[in-house]
Amino acid sequence: MRKHERLRGFSLPAAAGCLAVALLVSGCGGGTTGPARASVDLSGVRQDAGLHALLPEAIRKSGRVVVGTNAPYPPFESFRSESDQEFVGLDIDLARAVGKVLGVRFDFQQQPFDGLVPGVKSGKYDLVMAGMVDTPDRQKVIDFVDYGVLVPTLLVNKKRHSDFRDMMSLCGHTVGGQTGTTTITDIEKNSRACGAAGKPANELQSYPVFSQSLLALSSGKVDAVITNSALGGYALKQQGDGPLGIVREFDFGAKRDLIGIGVSKQRTGLSQAIQSALRHLEKSGDYRRILGHYGMADYGLTDYTINGASKRRHT
Repeated sequence: MRKHERLRGFSLPAAAGCLAVALLVSGCGGGTTGPARASVDLSGVRQDAGLHALLPEAIRKSGRVVVGTNAPYPPFESFRSESDQEFVGLDIDLARAVGKVLGVRFDFQQQPFDGLVPGVKSGKYDLVMAGMVDTPDRQKVIDFVDYGVLVPTLLVNKKRHSDFRDMMSLCGHTVGGQTGTTTITDIEKNSRACGAAGKPANELQSYPVFSQSLLALSSGKVDAVITNSALGGYALKQQGDGPLGIVREFDFGAKRDLIGIGVSKQRTGLSQAIQSALRHLEKSGDYRRILGHYGMADYGLTDYTINGASKRRHT
């Protein structure tokens, strides 16, 4: 994505613009935030020859795994700075660690979020790492190696805060989310529920980049943004004393989402190799160290299921 495209279509106050840059590149003038967080030191992670042997032959020969991602989506993936488009973040460091254990390089490529799963299906990518939720529908196309769990979060503009308490209280309001995510499905489902209850439907506004939904919220284009606990918490931390807030008591029900590495079904053995590498990193303490570095310590797993969303009630 070219830099001039990121904010296209928005004319915002300076404070909102600064928030946008903070979320896009983890850096903004005026003291709002500092540079992108330094990557985790993985110098102590070593290759396991037995796990390397689990990889598909084509990947063992090439020595690389091609990964589709979608930045900025902090803390999972961002650009190092506005001028440096190197990928950084939790997914990047986790991939580096898995790659070191397996003895291969993970090469990340930028792709619009809604093109990631089709990109794996077409063979453009071996897998996707983009803070992606494991769902039964996506499992029809790709396999997931689950590595975390998230809960949904509602963001609002503190100056325009309405009395939002549950999904039905959003009826008649404009709600934003990122194109291609499960958030969009949730908003659409809620809109139908509003209509069935005789209430005005939600107006959905979807954005190809997550930070654009925050811009819309800051400027009043939307009344609320549904995201997850990791992104919501990161956004508030980066903005400092900014315009956004989390509705702490908002009731989403019992919804919990597994996030995973989405792997091509054509790469036989790759999911099992990655699962084994994650277990290796759990034993060494490096998995917990990476999550903690990005404020995700509370969202880790103790095992790394393959297609775990099919093995539990998905709400």
